[in-house]
Amino acid sequence: FYSCALHPVNNYYLGGTQDNGSHSLVATTGIGGSIEVHGGDGGYTHIDEDEPQFQFSATTRSSYRRSTNSGVNWSSVTFSTTVGQFINPTEYDDINNRMYCSGNAGTYVRWDNPQNGSTFNTVTISGVTPNSIRSFKVSPFTSNRVFMGTAGGAVIRVDDAHLNTPNAVNITDVAMPQTNGNVVSCVNTGTSDNFLIATYSNYGLPHVWVSTNGGTSWSNVNGNLPDVPVRWAMFYPENNNKAIIATEMGIFETDQLNGSSTNWVQNSTFPNVKTNMLQYRISDGTILAATHGRGFWTTQAPAAAPFVRFG
Repeated sequence: FYSCALHPVNNYYLGGTQDNGSHSLVATTGIGGSIEVHGGDGGYTHIDEDEPQFQFSATTRSSYRRSTNSGVNWSSVTFSTTVGQFINPTEYDDINNRMYCSGNAGTYVRWDNPQNGSTFNTVTISGVTPNSIRSFKVSPFTSNRVFMGTAGGAVIRVDDAHLNTPNAVNITDVAMPQTNGNVVSCVNTGTSDNFLIATYSNYGLPHVWVSTNGGTSWSNVNGNLPDVPVRWAMFYPENNNKAIIATEMGIFETDQLNGSSTNWVQNSTFPNVKTNMLQYRISDGTILAATHGRGFWTTQAPAAAPFVRFG
């Protein structure tokens, strides 16, 4: 699985896979219970949190799939077969019903009516970053604010992202590895926009950084983490001092984000496998992990609980 998405209430999940399309799964059906909703390569997936009948997937580049009836039927909406990454990072704004997508270098693509239309706008932010966008996080606290991670090691905050002339600011710390080829694989928020966590998916770099002041300054919290790519990160629910990360070697957790003294512990119930994404459901505290070759795994927050494979 490249990606995963959770239904806001039901144990229904959606994910895109390498070479084997996108699949919907119901946890009670077990490993053999997945349904392929479309073929080819499956890309990023999303389920609208307050209107879950709207679901989204993708194939390669900027070719998207949409369901308006809770995943029963799917249709194609293609912006471009050449723009974007092979598996293109996207993020869905559940409140304003927009999708943000990676585009060519120095731009992002905004899908303004993903629920019912095909209006795409390419927004230039080349004055802030000359690189492609590799990760997104729509702020759950500030309307139309989107945090973006680049292929040049930068974290960008974009306010008024719904406009064609947004306010984009580079909030990367000078100590962070802001160099071409250093990929910010994930940016996530804690209990407010002040609490940010960002990860790098390269070898040979400090992989995990946190900010407590909205990106004015950042701390390297790599600690004792092995030199492995980190692909996703999240704070523990309602606790900005704890974190869980998805890495090339499975899941690591810490009970105290404490600079260079941060102690990361590998989750012993989770396989030693490349893990691409984590998603959280607030209604019941479910954490979903998408792995490369070992299916989906879930646990209930706190994430120190055992992970269980179901698909």
